[in-house]
Amino acid sequence: MLGVESSEAEVPVRATPPQFSPGWKQIAGTVEPFRQEVALRLAAQTQEFEPQIAAFAQYALTAQGKQLRPMLVSLSGEALGKLNDSHLTVAVIIEMVHLATLVHDDVIDEAQLRRGRLTMTANWGNEVSVLLGDCLFAHALKLAASLPAAIIIKCWP
Repeated sequence: MLGVESSEAEVPVRATPPQFSPGWKQIAGTVEPFRQEVALRLAAQTQEFEPQIAAFAQYALTAQGKQLRPMLVSLSGEALGKLNDSHLTVAVIIEMVHLATLVHDDVIDEAQLRRGRLTMTANWGNEVSVLLGDCLFAHALKLAASLPAAIIIKCWP
């Protein structure tokens, strides 16, 4: 044990968690309007894709999880001041990059299901999945380029 032998001290075990810690639903509830707007904007992004891949993008972008990343953007933005449109754009970018990584991950893992439904790979194969993941990454970069440079550099407006 790192050269130290001791049997005297025992680490006390806390019987109950601290009472000041809010639950997931309480935290999520405070940012629900923001999360809903992010989901709407993600869905709207599918109109920006070429018609040949719009349906694939819609399938990938509407598979919503807990949206932890947008929640963190909202909470961080509120901690630094008032939320604005740029925070929503940043949350959409982050969620889109995350979804792109999930699409690619499902190819690597040969996953059949994600969030209770067939993966892109299971539905349309590896080639379409890899290309769609790449399109999601590229579109996220396009959205990031639309933000003023100062916002990206400072991470807040």
